Amino acid sequence: MPTNFSKVLFEMRGDIAVITLNDPDRRNALSRQIVSEVSSALELSASAAARAIVIAANGPAFCAGANIDDLKDGWMERTDPLTDPALLFRRLVEEPRVVIAAVQGAALGGGFELSLSCDLVVAAESAWFALPEVSRGVIPNTGLALLQRIVGSRVALELIASGRRVGNEEGVSRGLINAVVAREAVVDKAVAWAHELVAKAPPGALSAAKRHLHAHAGYDWTRVQQSVTDVPRAEWQEGLDAFTEKRDTDFEPFWRALANQS
Repeated sequence: MPTNFSKVLFEMRGDIAVITLNDPDRRNALSRQIVSEVSSALELSASAAARAIVIAANGPAFCAGANIDDLKDGWMERTDPLTDPALLFRRLVEEPRVVIAAVQGAALGGGFELSLSCDLVVAAESAWFALPEVSRGVIPNTGLALLQRIVGSRVALELIASGRRVGNEEGVSRGLINAVVAREAVVDKAVAWAHELVAKAPPGALSAAKRHLHAHAGYDWTRVQQSVTDVPRAEWQEGLDAFTEKRDTDFEPFWRALANQS
């Protein structure tokens, strides 16, 4: 039987844990509550002796990124270990079991970073990915660490600076997606794939392979966690205010101020 948190669902499908973001009205934005509940579901998966994990979502979007209300409330400046998305992403990267993202819709910002933090990605034909943070005066701090390992530094910077959409065809060619299936088959494919992987290898070998793969990448998680505060508050405040007020951003004063300093 599924276990229902407030915004996250947990169930076992055989030996595979399925953790489902379940706040479709907010496009599964990574609120403090969702981050905390996903962490709790990961604990539950360990207690249930799950051999692998699938991260899925309900509704049209996989995850629309960080919750704007939480960001405006100073989330970036007051880190809480229980609700910091960067620490959740690190936990998924360092999770000894294989984690597969089942992306049925748009994965923006933190949603894209969530998929990057998983080991494998199954995506629907209509899924797409984007990192729009810079256009809001914010940086995708985990994406900066994880993305370039997959696509290279030049493509990573282009995607981050432009915030453009990456569809499934480009996602496959860039190594961001492992498999594309029909939307209704995304979770089933991810679960079946997880079953296949754990049936072919013992836990110690899978864990060691994953651990050393990431160790060779040499992520600086302290930098990841702290780098989000490097953007001046006035810049991200303007970006977030413009988003909630549904208007264009006005970053021109910041460029003029920079010119006046030179």
